[in-house]
Amino acid sequence: MKDKQLSNPFASGSGGVHFEAHIQASFVTLMLTGGFAPCLSRWPVVELKLQGKIDGFNTDGLIVFVEEPVSKRKAKMLTQIKHNSLAYLVYKKHLNV
Repeated sequence: MKDKQLSNPFASGSGGVHFEAHIQASFVTLMLTGGFAPCLSRWPVVELKLQGKIDGFNTDGLIVFVEEPVSKRKAKMLTQIKHNSLAYLVYKKHLNV
């Protein structure tokens, strides 16, 4: 008989959701204070999408939008938030989003 692999309490409880909420709250704080997102141009955060899959992005993580104040150029960052890592997929090219 094969031994069952048990999930740790963090994974099977609400630990992952709680961690994701903390990361999302950090980006909300950045947006409200005119802060900058990591890995993107030093433009203010202007929009957040908490669940990207709903809008057709291939991630259920956070989507961060920044905008250059003068030219109004925009860029976005797709994130995948996991307890042991936070992965960023950054579009280096400035996009009209």
